[in-house]
Amino acid sequence: MSEQLKGIEGVIFDFGEVIIELDYPRVIEAFSKVAKKNVEEIHEMVVTAPLLREFEVNRISPAEFRIGVNDLLGMSLDDSEFDMTWNLMLKNLPKERMDILTEVSSRFSTYILSNSNVIHEKAYNEMIRNVTGRPSLHEFVDKAYFSMDIGLRKPGKECYQHVIEEIGMDPNKLLFLDDRADNIEGAKSCGINTIHVTDADRQLKEIFRNG
Repeated sequence: MSEQLKGIEGVIFDFGEVIIELDYPRVIEAFSKVAKKNVEEIHEMVVTAPLLREFEVNRISPAEFRIGVNDLLGMSLDDSEFDMTWNLMLKNLPKERMDILTEVSSRFSTYILSNSNVIHEKAYNEMIRNVTGRPSLHEFVDKAYFSMDIGLRKPGKECYQHVIEEIGMDPNKLLFLDDRADNIEGAKSCGINTIHVTDADRQLKEIFRNG
């Protein structure tokens, strides 16, 4: 067994860039072409805007988010055009990563903790069906904790505390894998063991297959 798994009883995966591959620049570039603004402006106006954070914790509806982004960028994309553009962020779902997730769930209590939104949810569940034949991410883990469902976002400490309490496990028996340093620090502050994922394919194999 990998040294990193000693004493671990529960594994928590981030979804984006740990399981599913994302492409943020593709979305920014697509919005940039429609809005006729440079990519730096788009990133500042959308990705770092309170609007996205509100959407990811379900404080505003998909309709309100679409209207808000359209207004913010001076666009007039209809719902289907907007969703198609927004979902360009979801690049690829490697089957091998889903296979590893299945293997991990046979050995450990396994969870997902991810900031996400309902527009993406429909799209990535379709990707999961196409790749695995199974209907949703929930089929692969004991429970998936999405920000839109629990009303809390990483890296907020209360987000991790909520998950720890829900799982009902000592945090020092949990392992959390995420690609963002701020999310890793948030988990560490709650006593959770962490691995910063910078190369998902290599690290997932080393941790869960070679150990």
